Amino acid sequence: MPPPATTSITHALDLADARHWTRKPPTRPAARLRYLLSAQDPNLLAARVFAYPATVERWAQGDGLDDLTTTHARLIEREIYRSWQPRTRRRAHHQILEQDGCVTARLHARFTYTTSSGEFPDERLRNLTEDLPAAHARRLFDARHAESDDDELRRLLADGIGEAYFFRALPRDQQQAAVTISDLHLIQFHY
Repeated sequence: MPPPATTSITHALDLADARHWTRKPPTRPAARLRYLLSAQDPNLLAARVFAYPATVERWAQGDGLDDLTTTHARLIEREIYRSWQPRTRRRAHHQILEQDGCVTARLHARFTYTTSSGEFPDERLRNLTEDLPAAHARRLFDARHAESDDDELRRLLADGIGEAYFFRALPRDQQQAAVTISDLHLIQFHY
C-alpha cells in the first residue's frame, strides 16, 4: 500500500520512517496522548493539536473524548508519527547513509530556477521520482533531527533534486543555477 499523499516534507519523512519502526504506536486517542504527554510539554502539544492544555490532559485520561474532532485525531496521529521511536529513526537513517542506501523522493511540483541572469519560474507541473545524492540525503536527515521547519527542508530537498535531476548532465562548473520548489502538490519518500 503506498503511503498517503502529503505536501509537508516533515510529514513525508515521518511516514517513510514509520516503515522502520520496531513496534507499532498506540492506536487509541487517550493512549496516544498519554505517550505524547510523557514525551513533550503539554503546552507545546496542545498548540500542535489546536486544543487547550487542560483539554489535552482530560483527553489523555479518557474523559471528554466525544469532543475529539476528526481534525484533532488527525493532528494527534501526525504527532505520533513525528515523535514515535526517535532512536530507531536515527539508527535507520544512519544505516541508510552508511551502507549506501537509497533515499528516493517522489514529488509533483513546480520549480523556479535562479541564475545570475535572474529568476525563471517554470509553469510545468513536473512529476519526478529521483534518488537523492547521499550528501543531500544526509543534510535532509540532519535537518529533520534538528526539528527544522518545512521551509528549510524544502530548500534542502530542492538542492538535492537540482543536483540529481536538473544538473546531472552538466559539469560542476556549469551548474550555476539554483532550484527552488515553488509549488508542491505531493511529496513521498522511500528508503
